[in-house]
Amino acid sequence: MFKKLGLFALLVTFLSGGVLFSQAPNISEQPAQPGNTTAVNNTAMIAIENFNPQPMSDPRFVVSNFSLDRRYAPDGKGEILDVYFDIYNNTSEAIELYAWVMAYTETNAIDKDERRIVPYPTWRVENPDKRLFLNRYITITPQNIAADQIWTKEDPDYKRHMYAIERMRSTVGSIKPIGDVFPPAWKYVAYINRFPTKGLLLKLYGDQGPAQNELVQTNYVPPTPEEKRTKIFKNVPAHTYTLEHTRRKLIFRSHHYSAYRADFEFFNNVAIVLFDAKKAAEAEEQSKRELREGEMPAQPMVYYRTIRANKKLRIY
Repeated sequence: MFKKLGLFALLVTFLSGGVLFSQAPNISEQPAQPGNTTAVNNTAMIAIENFNPQPMSDPRFVVSNFSLDRRYAPDGKGEILDVYFDIYNNTSEAIELYAWVMAYTETNAIDKDERRIVPYPTWRVENPDKRLFLNRYITITPQNIAADQIWTKEDPDYKRHMYAIERMRSTVGSIKPIGDVFPPAWKYVAYINRFPTKGLLLKLYGDQGPAQNELVQTNYVPPTPEEKRTKIFKNVPAHTYTLEHTRRKLIFRSHHYSAYRADFEFFNNVAIVLFDAKKAAEAEEQSKRELREGEMPAQPMVYYRTIRANKKLRIY
């Protein structure tokens, strides 16, 4: 009888712990310890254990009509991925959002050339390298984020990913160049969730449409007369977005430049993250202080989607 009561109490304790864990914030990080040298940008290390982005459903708008186009860059030094999608306003009022779009090249940690030279043991059924995904290249709209803002050399994820890259570089008989590895995409999502207001601020117009000078929102820099003459365009990589505004609709175009390099591989993943502007400002204000009694933490993320290109994109 006492054994059954003990087991019942243990089960209740376990379930209670599970409920409490499920009520934690969507994205959180390990608390920084005094003297901790692994802190990134004065904040705690971004860890996978507590990463669970769950955007709050926002019926005010709908995101649809996704499209990915690959084209040659006008400067002849790389290729560009154009990400298209529409945002529809379901209300009559204007909505302000912060937008982030990430395009990245992701592969697993298996080196096919290495396995041709040194085959994988037949007695090992599971290959852990299949579950380790490496971010080989990434560009972000509206602006790139330096890798040292995401992780440091003391980060366990950094050590694990760099170990995989260094192993590829030291493969017997390997002569191909192996580029550096970037932080995994989920770390970038956790970082921008921490600083959402650094994204692209946009207005989704309602019944009152945009003025004539608000129809197009872009950071495009037209070529100078000298660039037109020499055909050397210096600002192509800096053009990262073009937005077309209409009444209750926004056409979003995100441009991601990938320069030709020795280990060139084109993008195969795109992540789109949207934040409510008012809640984003509130969340950043809360992060600078302790929550007041009865105050709930703001949840500014209202949209998060990853698009994977299962087939190699054709270039035009």
